[in-house]
Amino acid sequence: MVGMRRSSLNTASLGGSAALEGVMMKAPQAWALAVRLPDGRIHVERHEELALTLRYPWARLPLLRGVVALWDALSISYRSLSRSAELAGEEDEKLSGATLYGTLAFSLLLAIGLFVWLPARLAGFLVDEERFRFLFYLLAALFESAILVGYLAFLGRTKEMRRFFQYHGAEHKAIAAYEKGLPLTVENVRAQPAYHPRCGTSFIAFTAVVGVFIYSFFPPLTVAWYWIFPRLLLIPVVAAVAYEVLRFSATHQDPLSRFFRWLGFKFQMLTVQEPTDDMIEVAIASTQAAIAEKPSEAPAVA
Repeated sequence: MVGMRRSSLNTASLGGSAALEGVMMKAPQAWALAVRLPDGRIHVERHEELALTLRYPWARLPLLRGVVALWDALSISYRSLSRSAELAGEEDEKLSGATLYGTLAFSLLLAIGLFVWLPARLAGFLVDEERFRFLFYLLAALFESAILVGYLAFLGRTKEMRRFFQYHGAEHKAIAAYEKGLPLTVENVRAQPAYHPRCGTSFIAFTAVVGVFIYSFFPPLTVAWYWIFPRLLLIPVVAAVAYEVLRFSATHQDPLSRFFRWLGFKFQMLTVQEPTDDMIEVAIASTQAAIAEKPSEAPAVA
């Protein structure tokens, strides 16, 4: 997932994410989804939906814009992923509301256990949180990153996720070509880098780094559940700061910005792979639909 701006050409910002056998692209006025159907055709649909930053002026304020952008991106990415599963023929039946929310709740609890509670407990075995608070959170972040890397590496071994990560690469390449003002052809898109400094994977890496500094300012809470809840409450703060770091490092050349870009690209190695030409065609179709000035200009099926 990535969000970015082509400021030099006075065009709208563009972001996106991979989907099942497809790519979602999001412009300020609308978002589009392109999916390779089982019969080989490309289905394209455009959804008129203003970005939250256009609907609410306060959503463009520094720090607040990070939380808003994250919520907006995750909401549309989830919907596009669900829709792409239907189109790709990988969803046999609709999930009921209770089943869907139950699955989301279980996933959230699992994520808290794996990426919040477990890293803290592992760090607590090695370091006294009260005496060495910064070191404690640094170790917790390292354990959290190691678990995340292992999880993504495991996912990347499956055929389905490899294809998903290839569509992620196609998304990046299409946006890079768009930002440079190049005609959206397979040749031009293929020549672009697969990694992008504003990728959502980079954002995840930055939250781990930013969290070390923010959490270390708060008093130690060694009881397991008392330790988890303050961290959950601070997630929006960490996300907001990490988003500002992401924006800044993507456009600056100072040593710290270069370090963050390098860190982000290293993490992207786990979630981005080189796409095939037919995947690039899907990314191009989604991009063209998202940036179309009028809904009628967006193709339905290619």
